[in-house]
Formats: sequence, structure tokens, C-alpha cells
Amino acid sequence: MIRPRYRAALFDADDTLLVTREAKWRQHQHVAKTYYGIDLDEVTLRLHWGKPFHELAAGLYANNGTEAEREANFLAHEHDFPKLYQPGALEVIHDLHTADIRLGIITSMILRGAMIDFQALKLPINLFDILQGSEATEYHKPDPRVFDPALKRLADLGIDRSEIVYVGDDVRDYYAARDAGIGFIGVTQGLFTESEFQEAGAEHVFANLVQVRNFILDESD
Repeated sequence: MIRPRYRAALFDADDTLLVTREAKWRQHQHVAKTYYGIDLDEVTLRLHWGKPFHELAAGLYANNGTEAEREANFLAHEHDFPKLYQPGALEVIHDLHTADIRLGIITSMILRGAMIDFQALKLPINLFDILQGSEATEYHKPDPRVFDPALKRLADLGIDRSEIVYVGDDVRDYYAARDAGIGFIGVTQGLFTESEFQEAGAEHVFANLVQVRNFILDESD
């Protein structure tokens, strides 16, 4: 018998639902070199990775150009460096939706950029109640107020914070979820290991989305 642990599951996108880092690091390196003559190394990429897009781009491109120009230059090459689904991602999305769990995506990417990825991958966005990019709020992870728009939407649907979980690949995701009073599940598909999540205080950490689904659905007799 399926007894879901939560009524709503919110997901980070990059390196959580999608395989992102390798493709997007190459894209940033291409943009930095092509437009600004900068040779980006992995140390710099790692330093800024996970920040809201406009902060990320400013840091990687050494504040060259305007915010709008940096965004336009990056998006111009979005199709050249495509993302992929994490293994099992589509299956997990459909299974959670079938279990009547409300779904959302909270990403540090600007939404129009994320939508390019979603459309290319044919993400079934009709299954999601919430698609939130970095421009939706002035607050960003690890600030718990990043969840305010999503939590308001879910509250309107009669869902309490105790019934919501956020799934992410970064300890900043954990801090934001913890301080917002919602559940958290870490996945070790990004830069952070299980031990790093646990040292931060995260209780539930899994290697992949299939394990996340099984935990959320709590399939037991």
C-alpha cells in the first residue's frame, strides 16, 4: 500500500532533475572566452556554481558587460550545450503525479533559460503546479524566503509546510528548506557528497531520484 510521506514535492532543476554541470560549465567557458576573452577554470566555476544566474554570470565574466548582455550572450548558446535528464527523472515525475503529489521546480536559473531546457527535453510541465526561476523573488538559497511564492501557492491548495519536501543537490538547498520549515531530501548527483550533507545536518540523502521516489512514496504493506 502506498502512503506518501508528503503531499507536495519541490525540486531543484540543475544536477537534481537534470544533468547540468558538465554541459553548462562548458557553455560558460565558451561564453567567457568568446565574448570576454576569459579562460575559465574549474576552480572559478566551482566557486560561483549554485548562485542565482545574474550573480553567477557576473562572477564568471568578471562583471564585463551589462547584466542584460551577459544573460543574452549565455542564452544565445543554450542549444549548443544541452542538458539531459537524470536517470529515472521522467518516471519519477509521473509516479509522484500519479500518487496525487503536487509538483514544483525551484531553480536558481532565470526561468526563460530553464524553459529552453524544459522544452528541448519535452518536460511535461503540465504536471507541475509551480515553475519558479531566480527572477520570481529577490531572495535566493540559502535564504528560506526563496520558497515564499511556492509556499503561498501550496497554502492556497490547502497544503501545510509540514507536508512539503524540497529535493536538491546542494547544502544551500538544505539550509533554505530547513529554515523554511519544510522537509528536505539531498541527492549526491552534484558537487556535494553524502557525508557533506550529513555534516550539514541533512537526515535524508540518496544517490539518485529513483531512491528519492521510493522514500517519498513510502511503499510498504
